[in-house]
Amino acid sequence: MRIEKIPATVVTGFLGTGKTTLVNHVLGHIGAERVGVIVNEFGEVGIDGGLIVANEQAVVEINNGCVCCTVRGDLVAGVETLLNRPGWTPQRLIVETSGLADPAPVLQTFLADPTLRDRFMLESVIAVVDARHFAEQIRDDIAREQVVFADRIVINKADLADQPALAALEREIRALNPTAAIERACQADVPVTRLIGQRGFSLDNLLAIEPDLLDDHAHDHEHDASIASCAFVIPGSLDPTRFQRWANELVQAQGAQLMRTKGILNIRGEARRLHFHSVHMLMDTAFGKPWQADAPRETRFVAIGRQLDPDALRAGLLACAA
Repeated sequence: MRIEKIPATVVTGFLGTGKTTLVNHVLGHIGAERVGVIVNEFGEVGIDGGLIVANEQAVVEINNGCVCCTVRGDLVAGVETLLNRPGWTPQRLIVETSGLADPAPVLQTFLADPTLRDRFMLESVIAVVDARHFAEQIRDDIAREQVVFADRIVINKADLADQPALAALEREIRALNPTAAIERACQADVPVTRLIGQRGFSLDNLLAIEPDLLDDHAHDHEHDASIASCAFVIPGSLDPTRFQRWANELVQAQGAQLMRTKGILNIRGEARRLHFHSVHMLMDTAFGKPWQADAPRETRFVAIGRQLDPDALRAGLLACAA
């Protein structure tokens, strides 16, 4: 019996470009279709899974570093977890990779692993680009790979760049990837019909770029050792004034080396989770879902960057305790 394959979309992009915002945008506008989401993070404490708007049974987190290094085991295991959940089978799959993930091994696994190859059709690869920080990020090999392997590129945070800068950015993207469709967006707000349901992925195009894509060990690699993550779980609640002051001082003093910080914060006297994000020196906070009565109320905070001081970060967070 021929099994109908489940369409899969890989969402990639460098640290802080807005991948989770794009995934949530898709989930909020896709209708009644059951969508499974696999989220991978660089760091042992998961944040992004808690930011996804889907129900808990639809989300699987991989928090042990980067999906490109453990893709053959963890990605397949995550997919099998979704497929085997009783009473719920996904009609579509979205994989949100770490901001430091090389997309090639992810695609390789969809094309070569029997479990994924037989059950899923790789529909598209979407790369999210930060209009404000792309000029610095594109110096990173991984950021360039993410653009090169995409069949659709979303230039996010377009409101933070002027028209000449956006035009120059598109020219730079075109030099790396002349065939991908390009969308400009604020808050990843692109019509979902242009993101989902269109077959943009082409194996022939990919093999023209990367002839050894399907070779087993072609994409074994080491990460930039200068980039590290610090992850903290802080029990109890935070004082909002003290946290705001500390976070402002942190990004002002260390914004250049702090590539990305994010957190789900337990704020004193607040029934909802506070979502915290920063990319270099830009910060944003927004309230999310209410805390569940049977779940621990705790702050989960992750910082990714160079020359981080974990002890100082932990002490700063603890000093914000209510």
